Amino acid sequence: MPSSLRTADDGSTPGQAVPAFWSRSADEVLTALGSSTGGLTTQQADAALEGQTSRRSEATREASSWHLLLRQFVSPIELILVAATVLSGILGDWTDAGIILVILVLSGVLGFVQERNAGKAMKALLASVEVTAQVLRDGERVAVAMDEVVPGDVAVLSAGDLVPGDCLVLTSRELVVDESALTGETFPVEKRPGIIPAAAAIAERANEVFLGTHVSSGTATVVVVHTGAHTEIAAVSARLRSPAPRTGFERGMTAFGLLLGRVMLVFAGVILLLNIALDRSVLDSVLFALALAVGVTPQLLPAIVSISLAQGARAMARQRVIVRRLDVIEDFGAMRILCSDKTGTMTQGRIELGAALTHDGADSATVAELAALNAGLQQGWKNPIDEAIIRAHPPGADAEAIDELPYDFRRKRLSVLVRRGGAAEPVVVTKGALADVLAVCTEARTSTGTVPLDEAAGQIQQTFATLSAGGFRVLGVAMRPLRVDQLQLGDEAHMTFMGLLTFADPVKPDAAATVADLVDAGVSVRMVTGDNRLVAAHVAAAVGLDISRVWTGADIDDLDDAALAAALQGVEVFSEMNPLQKERVVHAFRATGEVVGYLGDGINDAPSLHAADVGISVDTAVPVAKQSAAIVLLDKDLGVLLHGVRQGRQTFANTMKYIFMTTSANFGNVLSMAFAAVTLPFLPLLAGQILLVNLLTDLPAATIATDRVDAEQLRRPREWNTRLIGRYMLVFGSLSTVFDLTTFVVLRVGFDADATEFRSAWFVGSVLTEVGVLFVLRTRHPFFRSRPSGWLVLASVVVAAVAVALPYSDAAGALGLERIPAGLLAVVVLITVGYLAATEVMKRFFWRTR
Repeated sequence: MPSSLRTADDGSTPGQAVPAFWSRSADEVLTALGSSTGGLTTQQADAALEGQTSRRSEATREASSWHLLLRQFVSPIELILVAATVLSGILGDWTDAGIILVILVLSGVLGFVQERNAGKAMKALLASVEVTAQVLRDGERVAVAMDEVVPGDVAVLSAGDLVPGDCLVLTSRELVVDESALTGETFPVEKRPGIIPAAAAIAERANEVFLGTHVSSGTATVVVVHTGAHTEIAAVSARLRSPAPRTGFERGMTAFGLLLGRVMLVFAGVILLLNIALDRSVLDSVLFALALAVGVTPQLLPAIVSISLAQGARAMARQRVIVRRLDVIEDFGAMRILCSDKTGTMTQGRIELGAALTHDGADSATVAELAALNAGLQQGWKNPIDEAIIRAHPPGADAEAIDELPYDFRRKRLSVLVRRGGAAEPVVVTKGALADVLAVCTEARTSTGTVPLDEAAGQIQQTFATLSAGGFRVLGVAMRPLRVDQLQLGDEAHMTFMGLLTFADPVKPDAAATVADLVDAGVSVRMVTGDNRLVAAHVAAAVGLDISRVWTGADIDDLDDAALAAALQGVEVFSEMNPLQKERVVHAFRATGEVVGYLGDGINDAPSLHAADVGISVDTAVPVAKQSAAIVLLDKDLGVLLHGVRQGRQTFANTMKYIFMTTSANFGNVLSMAFAAVTLPFLPLLAGQILLVNLLTDLPAATIATDRVDAEQLRRPREWNTRLIGRYMLVFGSLSTVFDLTTFVVLRVGFDADATEFRSAWFVGSVLTEVGVLFVLRTRHPFFRSRPSGWLVLASVVVAAVAVALPYSDAAGALGLERIPAGLLAVVVLITVGYLAATEVMKRFFWRTR
């Protein structure tokens, strides 16, 4: 609906509407929402949330469950098979129709249960890294989950925060918001209180902040007016349903699906025409052809993938790695380039103030005091540098903050207007990147007094270079007396440079070994940092990165995208980088065909986290970084990340096991039955029996996610290879067919088996060969040297026992089976053993040639 006519969300006071709220005063909007500048009461918020949940969340959960269940039955082949089965029943063959429908329902329900359980497990894991918003409840500032924010909530925003809804700005201090997710505008925009005309476009509403955007710098209080489906970004999304970029895993699944589709069409078409040419029942021929088409596909693949990915996510959680998007696990394991900041990953992340120094490197209590005032009295997000200053030098109790200019990534400075000890004249204290602090200074304080900046600049740069080369991060401190009550950006001028701050963040003792382990695992580590090139080079050398070419942001800006992609392969250290430059580096690596991961936790990392194949953040990151990431580390440690990469590879390896084994076994069985269908005087298996074989043999495969993986499968990144799957299917499927045809000859010539006896023996043989070959093909080693998981063994033994028992059970007649003579059963088992031995030999030859 048009935003000017949109009413307040479900949580607002019943009957109240806030049309075009950006054109109304703050008091009007607060009154319409039943709120105040102190926010909602807990009782109001709970009531609003209950209504919001009952109207949306439960409906969404129910819709999702029904959608998940129905998805198990919407395969075109399955729908056709159901229709043909119903037709069979109408024509009087209700027994076969009932059996096939029961098997289809069991298969669908199994997939539904497994996928739903996987989804619940993921929901529990995601709760541990939930992003929250700071809102006022009962006048107190509390953290609540983003989806528990309701209209009428007054939220407190600061740098790095995600905006929790479409909100009206009540108060702001230099608030700058990145709206690129909504408007596509590259540069952040300033927001302030006020009244905007009702007809104003989204980009013109300077008094409104939107869901899906985040705070770049500054602080504000806002009142939430719309949430969820009533927000502008939801309306835009509804109009512009552009698909998200597909992951490598999704692209592989699509290619695999096309491969199976071609195989199914060929099999179904040829078999149907041959059976009709042999004057067999058209209905039986259609059912048989369709059952073969279904038989060549791994029917439980969606469920197996979900189980494998959820199992992998739980295993990664035990290593303190939380997966926010399951579909990224494969890319995590396939990652070849990791772009990472140094702080907390390569260094210990415990930043300590080393010293407060004059321009020439002498200790200075004055510089320490000014730094303490700046860090301790500012109201925005206190980063580790501010916390290190406060730990070393708490601000004096007699100082008070009057105003501030928050830090942003354009200015790279933070300024606080302070009054000390009752002094009449306040002072502005500024700290930040040395070059950006010097840019607003005209004088410098020295041991002989205040001198023009030009006279001290050489000594300042020499001190800076010496400290940086020693691995210290260096900031500048400046001040200026200023008799005002409110700071403006222009007030950062004509300042006096007071001195430098040094910060030590020692390299982790195991960082070099971990970087070497990542490189050995096929992951090339690239340092991408905002620190100056001297500090970056010092840390990079300590962890074993190549520092022969250390690029800066200026080097990035000198190249266009194509030239950048061609030139950066040999560069391992990128320094003095702003957010846009970091994002360009990620895009450039991806343009070369690499799978790129990006590890970051700051506001300036959000664009790169979006751009990477695998965005990785940490639990202590600012909200926008954590929300942008697909992977969240509970410990900021490259060693933890390496564990996650290996687990991602294990998950992918187990998924591929299922695909390799099932497609080759199914292909062999279907090819065998296709031969039999045109050479035997009867169909080798009925449609219901084919589906029952598929159901039974998929049950052990459902446990494949728990299986162990050979060590060499974890050493290098792995990706989809559809051509390899096709070759594997042809080689091992054809080998299976050779033994199947041998079985057919033995049954018809050696035992003169009629239709029912033939089907009974072949039914048991099909299940035994598919279950047995799991243990041979699950490893590239000799099968007896690679121990399978206990669940896989248990499920396989149970399924094999059920398959052997069915012909002797009371259900045999309904299934079209009969008792198998002991001699015939022994021959079937002997042929199965011979097939497994031949497969073991073929496996060694197949992998050795590749």
